[in-house]
Amino acid sequence: MSSRILIPLAVAAALAAPVAAHAEKGDWLFRVGMSQINPDSENLVLFEDEFEKDTLVVDSDLSPTFNVSYFLTNNISTELLAAWPFTHGIDLKSSGGGDSRVGNVDVLPPTLSVNYHFNVDGMWRPYVGVGVNYTLFSGEETRGALGGTNLKLDDSLGAAGQIGIDIGEPDSNWFWNLNVRYIDISTDAELSVPGEGTLDLGSVDINPMVYGVHVGYKFGAPAPVAAPAPAPAPVVAPPPPPPPAKCADTDADGVCDEADKCPGTPAGTKVDSVGCPLEQTLKVLFDFDSAELRPESITELERVVTFMNDVPFARATVEGHTDSVGTEAYNQALSDRRAKAVFDYLSSRGVDPARLSSVGFGELKPIADNATAEGRQLNRRVMLIRTDSGM
Repeated sequence: MSSRILIPLAVAAALAAPVAAHAEKGDWLFRVGMSQINPDSENLVLFEDEFEKDTLVVDSDLSPTFNVSYFLTNNISTELLAAWPFTHGIDLKSSGGGDSRVGNVDVLPPTLSVNYHFNVDGMWRPYVGVGVNYTLFSGEETRGALGGTNLKLDDSLGAAGQIGIDIGEPDSNWFWNLNVRYIDISTDAELSVPGEGTLDLGSVDINPMVYGVHVGYKFGAPAPVAAPAPAPAPVVAPPPPPPPAKCADTDADGVCDEADKCPGTPAGTKVDSVGCPLEQTLKVLFDFDSAELRPESITELERVVTFMNDVPFARATVEGHTDSVGTEAYNQALSDRRAKAVFDYLSSRGVDPARLSSVGFGELKPIADNATAEGRQLNRRVMLIRTDSGM
């Protein structure tokens, strides 16, 4: 291949390289096939008068072509078109008839384009493109009516545009391609006759339409290199919890004052989680041989109502007791009635009966000497005994 053909290929490749180098990743498409190049029907009028018109026409030709595309983004690619040189016949056509082949010329039209692709994930993937073309003419030969002369065609630089479509399964690397291009090719023609000088024939507007059918192959973008996993952070033991803040505990029962439902508990008394005693002796005393509540006992009973409401998890047994006067059986029944009297009062004041029970012990558990009036009075009593765990 002559240097006049290799030079523009190198120039086009140099133009395409920096454009493609802008992207580090992307797909490459390689297409190879055949293209038909059809120049304009009337390229150069050599002579014209009212009777006759002689026109120089560049004929069409079919030749192998290939192109390489690189995707800068999912939709935009650069493309370089190259071809085996087209060999076009040059015909002299006369309006009076007598058309004849007067020569031929080799044409190489490398074209660099930028394309926009539609429906890139579909089976039918159309695209449009614009670019620049640099066409070289070489191997000009003359014969027939122009025999013995030398024809020279200057190289051409012009715009180009195309539409095309790639057809194939999106997950396959192989596909078919159809495209149509328009290339702006205009060249200045000179005809020289040895010993007689050179004749400037003027500008030849070839401006061909190029129709191509190709088979293509896609090279996928390289897979990204996975970054190494970061080293796991060292395991640091959590700091120990801070010691609990000291709080005020006036009655020293182990429950902070702000949570103590029963402040002022005597030292040494076993208490629950809210500071209330697990065993309480009620100052509910009774007259001799009576289970009637005395008025002065109401204050004490109301304290129990408040306690049971403030400590909703508390459960208790109401125990009734008597002195030793009377028979044991009689005192047992009397103690039952006294316990039941307190039970009924607490229930009437809204304490859930399910949280209470009552039992009488008669004269079996004295707390004072029954030989004295004061002792017997203390033994006629009711006690509230917690039956829950205090939590």
